[in-house]
Amino acid sequence: MRAIIIDDEPHCINALQQDLQLFCPEVEVIATCSSGQEGIRAIVHYRPDLVLLDISMPLMSGFQMLEQLGNSADFTVIFTTAYDQFVLKALRVSAFDYLLKPVDPEQLMDTINRLKRENASAGIAERMQNHNLNKDQHPEKQRIALRNKDGYDFIRLDNILYCNADRSYTEVVLLDRRKLVVSRSLGEIEPHLPASIFERIHHSTIINIAEVAQFSRNEGLFVIMENGDKLAVARSKKDSLLMRLGIV
Repeated sequence: MRAIIIDDEPHCINALQQDLQLFCPEVEVIATCSSGQEGIRAIVHYRPDLVLLDISMPLMSGFQMLEQLGNSADFTVIFTTAYDQFVLKALRVSAFDYLLKPVDPEQLMDTINRLKRENASAGIAERMQNHNLNKDQHPEKQRIALRNKDGYDFIRLDNILYCNADRSYTEVVLLDRRKLVVSRSLGEIEPHLPASIFERIHHSTIINIAEVAQFSRNEGLFVIMENGDKLAVARSKKDSLLMRLGIV
C-alpha cells in the first residue's frame, strides 16, 4: 500500500512515518509533503493508494486540496488532525477514517487493518463474481458485478453507456438512464471493461463505443452519447477514438 503523508508540522510527519514503519510495515511511505500545494504535485506524480492528510494547514487546508484535485483524487484518505470539529465534514468527503493527533499507534494499526480487509474482500468478491458471470460468454453478453450497500448489482456490459470517475468513486451510467455510484476507482473497474466494447476518451471517462451518437470539434473535443450526454475527449485520446469510430 503506497502512501503519502501531508502535514505542515515536521514532527507530526516523523512520528507518523515511524509508527507506520514499526506497526504497519505493509504501508510504504513514498513521499512526505509539508503543504497542500506540495501534496497535489506529489499525488499527481506518484498516484498513491493512500494519503494521510492533515486538515489545518496554512494557505490550503486538506479539504481545499481535495477540492483542487477533483476527479484525479483516486486514493483513500485518512485525515490526521488535532481538532475534532471536522469529523462530519471529513465523512462528507468520504474519508476512510479520522485520527486525532497525537495519533495513537493502536488506532493507526486498527485503521490500516480495516482498510486492508475492506480492499481485500471487495477485490476478491468482485474478481470471483466477474469470473463466474462471464465464463464462456461473448463480450456483449458478459456482466459485471458492481458493489452496492446491500450486495451487488449484476449489469450486462452492453447496458453500460459510460463510466465517469468521481474521486475514489465511479459513476456508472446505464442505457436506461440509471446511475450507479460504485466505491471503486475507475482504474480498478477498467480491467473488467473489454476493449471490444469500451474506449477511454479521458483520464476520467470510459465510454461504450457503440453508443456514441456524435463527435464534435466545436469549442473543444466532445462526444454526444445516445442519451444526449456530452462528454469531453482528451486530445491525447482523439486519434484512438476516431479510429474506433471509423473516422480517418
